[in-house]
Amino acid sequence: MRLPVFTLLLLTAATLTAAERPLTLADALARVEAGHPFLRTRDAESRLASARSAQASARPAAEISLQFENALGTGKLSAARSLETTLQLSRAIDLADRRASRNTVASARNAAEQLAWAERRRELHAEAACRFIRVVAAQAELIASREFVTLALSTAETVAAQARAHVALPADIARTRLALAEATLESEHAEHLLLSARQSLASLWSAPVPDFTTALADLTTLPAVAPYETLVARLTGTPAQARSAALTRWRDAQERLARQEAARGETRWSAGLRRVEATDDFGFVVGLGYALPNRASGEAGASEARAERDRAAAEGEAALHAAHATLFSLNQELGHARIAHDTARDELIPAATAWLTAIDAGLAAGRYHARDQLEARAALFSARRRQVQAAAEYHATLVEIEHLLATPASS
Repeated sequence: MRLPVFTLLLLTAATLTAAERPLTLADALARVEAGHPFLRTRDAESRLASARSAQASARPAAEISLQFENALGTGKLSAARSLETTLQLSRAIDLADRRASRNTVASARNAAEQLAWAERRRELHAEAACRFIRVVAAQAELIASREFVTLALSTAETVAAQARAHVALPADIARTRLALAEATLESEHAEHLLLSARQSLASLWSAPVPDFTTALADLTTLPAVAPYETLVARLTGTPAQARSAALTRWRDAQERLARQEAARGETRWSAGLRRVEATDDFGFVVGLGYALPNRASGEAGASEARAERDRAAAEGEAALHAAHATLFSLNQELGHARIAHDTARDELIPAATAWLTAIDAGLAAGRYHARDQLEARAALFSARRRQVQAAAEYHATLVEIEHLLATPASS
């Protein structure tokens, strides 16, 4: 089965050392395939389907019986003198069309169960991709926050030196110390968010602790997405709708089988050997029997299957409407994330960079103070963080859309 391509390339290469092998999205998905408990049930699902098919194809079991006639009685029938002992084998006749109906029910159920398993597999892949994105974004956040701590510390030291030279005021010292404390707190917060994100991702392949140090992806490239109308048109062909249709076929097959059982009885043949005690002779016994159809039970089974089919059809229709609403919401979020990313890239970052450049140029001439430089650097840091957060949100939303459609959403 082809998986949607979650477009993620390179972002945090600067954090790698030569001895490390970074975790890519493909690596993460491969580990989920190998390590998640549910995905290890693939063989069990196959064996379960084979067992259902074998059970549907199995013929009715033979029945062996031992009968004693005239075992007790009066007169000539007393003391078992007229005992007749019959050993008999019997079995119901399993007609080919009845067996074919059972096989149809089993095949329809197997198809529905297989689609449900594949849908759960796609959910796990989408969840792994989203958690992977969170790890990459958390890495970038930690790198930026540590860099800002370094800048805040440098500014605090500069202002302290200026205060000793009676150039800076005590208020300036307090302000830079406050900025340093806030930056340190933000860095600590970013660090534990990264640790949590790594643990969350590793848990998908049953790792007790993260078995990787760095995730490698590029969140800065936002792939174009097909128009909303095109995406909506794909909703009717999703695996979720295919599973709903498979459930309907399964219930239809159950109803047909139940009606068949209600309209037709069961024919049985029997054959055996009889021994007559009085003459010490043996005879061959052959018989045919017919069990009348249980119409009440068959009609009840058919009604149950029909009700289950109607419920499955209604749930499928409701799921399609919910998918429409979800797709609309995700498409809106995707558009907002792109606007936020592009605004940060094209307006916020250039403006903050120009501000910092002007501060740096005027700092030596004494027109600005170190606190002004720190404020400009904080603005640049905030703009870059917004860009990374918006990019991460864009890719995570794209993953959700592709999971909903079970197909790439790119144009």
